[in-house]
Amino acid sequence: MQTPPPEHPIPARWSPCGAGHVAVYGTLRAGGVNDITRLADQLACVGRTMLTGTLYDLGWYPGLQLQGSGLVLAEVYPLSDALEQAMDRIEGIWPVDIGEYTKRVLTLDVELVSGGQQPLEVLVYEALPPALHGRTQITAQDWLEWIAQQGREHPDTAFSLNTPPG
Repeated sequence: MQTPPPEHPIPARWSPCGAGHVAVYGTLRAGGVNDITRLADQLACVGRTMLTGTLYDLGWYPGLQLQGSGLVLAEVYPLSDALEQAMDRIEGIWPVDIGEYTKRVLTLDVELVSGGQQPLEVLVYEALPPALHGRTQITAQDWLEWIAQQGREHPDTAFSLNTPPG
């Protein structure tokens, strides 16, 4: 007799991506509903970079596909394992992967807040093609500015986890 499958999938074992920094372009940016600085004590932006790709409107948050020639503003922060795991929960990657985002590690030139420019290895959460199907493309470089111009705000001020419907 076969054992019936669990009602909810068993979470995969979590492991870090190995990047030293993360580039955030949406709700995790400073001032966003999921402002990354609320996830870790004394976390400070080390700089800004421009991601190359196509930005999409997924409702109250954006999705970025790292294909195309558009430029998208991102803030860069130091990345610890604890911070990465918390972000994986917000992005719906762990403990259950809902299939909306994947993690990509890129080396990008970062304009440092301390001055100058430096190439850094950064984690970027990229939206998967099925999540973007039928969604509106955004031509703006700054998602926080764009969403404010749309007159839309997230109805909550607490962190929102990207969870499967159910």
